[in-house]
Amino acid sequence: MRRMTRTLGASAVLVLALGLAACGDEGGDDGSSSGGSSGGTDTDASARTHAPQPEDPSGAPCEYVVGGDAAEDVEPPAATAAYSGSVQVTIETSAGDLDATLDAAAAPCTVNSFTSLASQGYYDDTACHRLTTQGIYVLQCGDPTGTGSGGPGYTYADELSGSETYPAGTLAMANAGPATNGSQFFVVYQDTQLDPAYTVFGTIDQASIDVVSKIAEAGTDPDTGDGAPVTPVDIEFVEVGEATAGTPAAPSAPSTTEPASGTCSYVPDGSPDAATLPPAEPTQQGEVKATIRTDQGPIPVVLDAARTPCTVGSFVSLAEQGFYDGTTCHRLTTQGILVLQCGDPTATGSGGPGYSFPDELDGTETYGTGTLAMANAGPDTNGSQFFIVYGDSALGPDYTVFGTVAPRGLQTVEKVARAGVQGGGPDGPPATTITFMGIDVG
Repeated sequence: MRRMTRTLGASAVLVLALGLAACGDEGGDDGSSSGGSSGGTDTDASARTHAPQPEDPSGAPCEYVVGGDAAEDVEPPAATAAYSGSVQVTIETSAGDLDATLDAAAAPCTVNSFTSLASQGYYDDTACHRLTTQGIYVLQCGDPTGTGSGGPGYTYADELSGSETYPAGTLAMANAGPATNGSQFFVVYQDTQLDPAYTVFGTIDQASIDVVSKIAEAGTDPDTGDGAPVTPVDIEFVEVGEATAGTPAAPSAPSTTEPASGTCSYVPDGSPDAATLPPAEPTQQGEVKATIRTDQGPIPVVLDAARTPCTVGSFVSLAEQGFYDGTTCHRLTTQGILVLQCGDPTATGSGGPGYSFPDELDGTETYGTGTLAMANAGPDTNGSQFFIVYGDSALGPDYTVFGTVAPRGLQTVEKVARAGVQGGGPDGPPATTITFMGIDVG
């Protein structure tokens, strides 16, 4: 399940969507290539075995929450991290080997999960399913299903400081929202601007960056800048090598960004075509009725300005500016979570109004049928994108609920949902295009 996000799913949603002592692979003397070679290893990975994950009862405490279907049967990692410093890893692929250094000092629980999965052969014979060559420059891997929705059957918390950057060579986790890390990860092959919402747990060397850059030169299928790599990249074996002890970083504090009492904080991002910022003083009170007019039928909604004044203030401001007029809903999910996501004029899932604003959450949010909530790219990154829940959906309380959809509106959304997703998958653009003609407030 990917996060309702504007970046990786990625993701997500995107969305997404995703290592002490000698723990090297026992088949290490088989003459396999390393160091970012131009081709993958010639050795049959199925004939090799993995060394077991070491244990360290005194390691950093980790919590892995079991739930959902596992793409491959694996055991969750131990509740204490096996590593405390750096760990050398080679990801052997059909396109060349990627030599990585994992940083267990900064991300002990993430490294613990990655090496645990590697030691169980989870990553062997899996395909890297996503390459991006525009805007962000990453190769995403770690899903045995190759769909972007597969995981290990457990999730765990982010390990973030808030100062993360993503230059070339970064190794980071893909996710489906806060604290939804699983098995999917991405490699950055060119400096990339992303919000600090993805746990950085290592780096790859320059030779490995060159391998991924060569893959990127061949492009994506379809040729849209975001899709499966034209050059197949199959992970054949992940070898965990030498480790160096270190001192884990202190856990990062959660975000406490909140608007000042009685006012709203809308932070511009410098986009040249940004919408006009909403007023800092809330303009709406109590329940606010609105109707989203679409070419598939009306969607009447009731906005909750008493609970979420800043979110409703932004939505109404954008509606009055005509920001949503002519836009299409770009994402429909038909399994796991049942939502229609809209509000991006680019219809790519990455567009917004040119500003962001904080969440309005109390931790009790649920997402029953008829919920109207904000999509986001991490804490306090709300913009213009929102989603309508057309079937009860289990989501963490991470998405600001700012209203409800009337039964007549649900009929419109359900009609679109019945037609399914383009291409027949469970997550993607709706097969029946739905375009906003305008939003009437009041």
